[in-house]
Amino acid sequence: MTLTFWFDVHSPWCYLAAHRIGDIARKHGLDVIWRPIHLPRLLDAIGGVKPLEATPARVAWFRQDILDHAELQGLPLSYHPRYPLRNSRALRACQFAADEGRGEAFALRVLRAYWSEAGDIESLDALAQWGIESGLDGEAVRAAAQDEGLKRRIEQNTDAAIARGVFGVPTVDTGSKLYFGSDRLDLLDLHLYR
Repeated sequence: MTLTFWFDVHSPWCYLAAHRIGDIARKHGLDVIWRPIHLPRLLDAIGGVKPLEATPARVAWFRQDILDHAELQGLPLSYHPRYPLRNSRALRACQFAADEGRGEAFALRVLRAYWSEAGDIESLDALAQWGIESGLDGEAVRAAAQDEGLKRRIEQNTDAAIARGVFGVPTVDTGSKLYFGSDRLDLLDLHLYR
C-alpha cells in the first residue's frame, strides 16, 4: 500500500497534518505520494465549503480551533499578515520537489514558512531558498514555480482528487479509504494496523 497525501499550502490543517503523515507512514513501512492540489479550484468545482467565508461566529471558532490543535502538536501557527497569498507558484514547486523525491522536506519547509514565519510563498527567491534548504537546486525550484507543464500537473492532480472523492484537504488516500482532516490521522494510524 502507498498513501497519497492530497494537500494545498493554503490550508493550516495541511501544515499540521504534514508534520505527522510521514512519521505515520514510516511506522507502517509505507511510502507517501505528496500530491499538491489547487484547493480553491476543487471547492469551486464541487461546490464545497469555504470555512473562512462562513458566518463570523464560525470563522472565529475555526481560527481558535486551528490554534488549539497547533498547540496540541507543539507547532507555532499564525496567519500570514497578507493571507491568503496566491498559492500557484508554491504548488508547482511542491510538485517538482515530489518528482525529485524531496516532496516531504520541501512541503514541510514551505508550510512552516507560510504558517509560522510569515514567509512569502509568492516569492521566487523565497521558494528557491526553501528548495536549497530542502536539498534541491534553487534555480530548478525557481524555474519549476513558473513552469506551465507543472501548472497542468496541478490541474490534473486536482481533477484526479475530485474523481477520487476528495472534498477538502488534507486528505490521505489509502487506495481503499479516504481520511479527511488532520484530526483523522489517528483513525488512519489505527486502520493501518489492521
